[in-house]
Amino acid sequence: MLLPLLLAALPQTAETQPAETQSAGAPSEPVPPNVVIVLLDDVGRDRIGAYGGHPSPAPTPHIDGLAKRGVLFRNAWAYPSCSPTRAALLTGRHAERTGMGAVILTNDGVQTPLDPEEVILPEALPRHGSIVIGKWHLRDSEGPLAHPNEVGFDRSIVYVGPNTFESWTRVVDGESTPRTGYFPRTVAEDAVAAFGEMEEPFFAYVCPKLAHSPYHVPPAELHTRTEPTTREEKHVAMTEAGDTLLGRMLDASDLSDTYVFVIGDIGSPGPTVSGPFERGRVKGAVYEGGVRVPFLVAGPGVARGIETDELVHVTDVFATVLDLARAPAPKSGAEDSVSFAPLLRAEDARGARETLYVSSFPHEGTVGESVRAIRTKRYKLIHSVTFGTFELYDLEKDPLEQVDLIKARPGPDTDALRERLLALVPEFE
Repeated sequence: MLLPLLLAALPQTAETQPAETQSAGAPSEPVPPNVVIVLLDDVGRDRIGAYGGHPSPAPTPHIDGLAKRGVLFRNAWAYPSCSPTRAALLTGRHAERTGMGAVILTNDGVQTPLDPEEVILPEALPRHGSIVIGKWHLRDSEGPLAHPNEVGFDRSIVYVGPNTFESWTRVVDGESTPRTGYFPRTVAEDAVAAFGEMEEPFFAYVCPKLAHSPYHVPPAELHTRTEPTTREEKHVAMTEAGDTLLGRMLDASDLSDTYVFVIGDIGSPGPTVSGPFERGRVKGAVYEGGVRVPFLVAGPGVARGIETDELVHVTDVFATVLDLARAPAPKSGAEDSVSFAPLLRAEDARGARETLYVSSFPHEGTVGESVRAIRTKRYKLIHSVTFGTFELYDLEKDPLEQVDLIKARPGPDTDALRERLLALVPEFE
């Protein structure tokens, strides 16, 4: 039950009208806005101060400040692992369509890159130059170094091989060079340089890899923690470092002509959490601690300082960016993307989604559990396809998913609710 794309451009006013190009003797043509997407890595809502979910979140003044300048989404879903979220964001398609149901591993014996035939977001923005900077994680280690370019980016500055944060291989449009130094800081520096050098309009997808393992103490100028020793303390320091670097990127961005998306790719990792989520119900799991992620947007015409409980999905970035850039829908692809542009305009706007869906399944030729989850604004069903089991939660009364209604309230009413939710699972050809 897929909802159609909403392609309603934001209204332009004297305050929000983008800059115009001037051509002698010809009418001026509006320049579409720039788009910057910063993808946080393994940073759940528990780590972000603006979400208020943890008594001691990481210091995130720049993310919190962005929330005051734009819209914070409280019910945004991504996938429970890294590669599927990235594929869904860039294609506007669910994992069942891209085949990206699990993280790409270097030692699983199969080749599972994102297919270059997929239509990705920058390809649907013909007037925008595009660049990806940082962590890619949509190619196998044996794949071509220029895979981001082959998939559809104009430029790429990514890394390959092991990344210890202090030693990695830098790959610029397929040309590799061994590098040392703090990787996320280099990513931020590359992003700031790109913002200044690229001709407008541009699309930039930036992935600094914070706060992914290995857990470590970042350079002292990037965080305020005093001698962090535990994995949780290091993760907090890493999250703060990511926020500091985001601040540098925001300082180089003009929100009067640039939309900035800050999105989490998954929840925080189990070894780093101390609440409100349980360790087995965060990164890697389809519980809310694993799939409901930080998600903020600011830019021209975006309402300031509002929050919304409306449902949005990481696949929806595709259609929304096209809306904001006043670009037409692609001739193919992005079937699972629904524009949430109306939610950026006013606090009382209603979203187009009635359901959210995610899944997790092994790559062909590997083993693992297949599981999927569907939710409405109130109820959520988790279905282990592998084991044939179900869990049912009332998220309105039980946001931390502590009471499985199938066990706590068995009977025909619960069975009927389960079947209604199961019927809402999308069908894929």
